[in-house]
Amino acid sequence: MEVEIEGNQGNILGYLSQSSPKAKHSGQGSQTLILNFGMPVAKPVAGTDLFHKELVERIANQSGWTVLSILCSGIDGSAGRFSPMNWCSDLEATASYMTSGDQAKSALLVGYDFAATTCLYVASRLEFIRGVATISPVFDLSAYSNSPQLLAHQAQSVGIKVPTKSSEIDSWTKELEELDPAKSAELIGSKQWLVIHGRDDEIVTDADLREFLTVSGVAAEVHTLTAGEHQLISDPRMMAILLGWMERNN
Repeated sequence: MEVEIEGNQGNILGYLSQSSPKAKHSGQGSQTLILNFGMPVAKPVAGTDLFHKELVERIANQSGWTVLSILCSGIDGSAGRFSPMNWCSDLEATASYMTSGDQAKSALLVGYDFAATTCLYVASRLEFIRGVATISPVFDLSAYSNSPQLLAHQAQSVGIKVPTKSSEIDSWTKELEELDPAKSAELIGSKQWLVIHGRDDEIVTDADLREFLTVSGVAAEVHTLTAGEHQLISDPRMMAILLGWMERNN
């Protein structure tokens, strides 16, 4: 079902799925996974399933977990406008919402592409986030830091709302410095960190990713998929690896 979560920029749209009550799973309903697929792959977004509902339903039914996919600020019907820190704030608000009251006391985050960096940032700074899975992660933000307008153009090209003032976009340089994945890697500590990457990824090469992980010195669980490209969301191997990781963190 679709839900609305209150964020700093306004309501964040989400799609929530829980496994069928007929299915038998250990700890059913007590485990929470939050998915952030980030920027749409292409425009137009009208009529496109930006939540990836089928994938969300499959993960929920096969794991027994509560699974939530969100659309961050500026995407489709979610309020506000995109900025790196706005997306981090959206994730924090969502995680707090999903772990409040009688719901689960902790959660795992999953992020794809640029959103993987925001998930790593939030996971490294919130105690109740137990781990993070980064799929086809973009950890080198130097091109965006040097030219925030490049990131704005990329977001706009797939229908994401961005600030109208150039000065606000220019301020993203400081936000991206704060978002620095190397800093997040230093802070992730003993939390579980899963990396899934395609060997044939042309956007983030296998060599560049492994160099980052080596320099960071963090013992992430890394899976490199043979013949895998950047778009791994529909790859069944990704699904199998993610479910196995969730089971080990149950």
